Amino acid sequence: MRLLIVVPELRLIEPFIRHYKTALQVDEALTYLYHTKILHHDIDVMESGSGVFQLVYKLTKVFGLGKYHLALKLNTGVAYKEKHSLGDVLNIINEKPGDYGSYEDGMWKDLYEHNLLNQSETPHVRGSFVNMTNAYLNIFLPFRKVLGISVNNFRDKDGYAIKREKYNADCETTDGVGFSYVCLYEKQLFYHLCVVERNMETGAENSSLAAQNLNEVLVDLLQKL
Repeated sequence: MRLLIVVPELRLIEPFIRHYKTALQVDEALTYLYHTKILHHDIDVMESGSGVFQLVYKLTKVFGLGKYHLALKLNTGVAYKEKHSLGDVLNIINEKPGDYGSYEDGMWKDLYEHNLLNQSETPHVRGSFVNMTNAYLNIFLPFRKVLGISVNNFRDKDGYAIKREKYNADCETTDGVGFSYVCLYEKQLFYHLCVVERNMETGAENSSLAAQNLNEVLVDLLQKL
């Protein structure tokens, strides 16, 4: 399988790299893209950096080199609902921009309500950015399917409840919608897994546990793909 793994920074998956005793070779042209081979997979790893703007540019450039059998985004994120425990691996199958818009008369209006985004236009599916790859591989079935939003104001204690209620959001990341948007536009099969490192409802946080679970999941997935 030709596989693309997208992470915000390489250090997040260092345990995975050590587990397979592999070395990453940086691409000659794209310094944020690395190549390796693990088991029977030809793997590219893209270091996206922080923020949706970096991810969209870099991912578009990488897809310009050719399609993958699967693109897999892995990151840690923040849960909005008490039922999502620290370390839980969430399969984000529906993405929305969470704080792109403005407050008017005390009410939050997003890009759709400002008529700056149209829910009927490509690459929207059923009114949002829905991952139609979701039935593609059974190995992803154990992960809870959720709705995620992408935000600029990360871990906003004062505003998360508004976003949770408006979108029925389960979690937030800083760039997930950029990943799904590009994949949908390019008709690239993909999955986005987010590991809970903080729960806004309970206040609990454990970044080490989230990073550990992320690497264990990635090791397991490579063996099953």
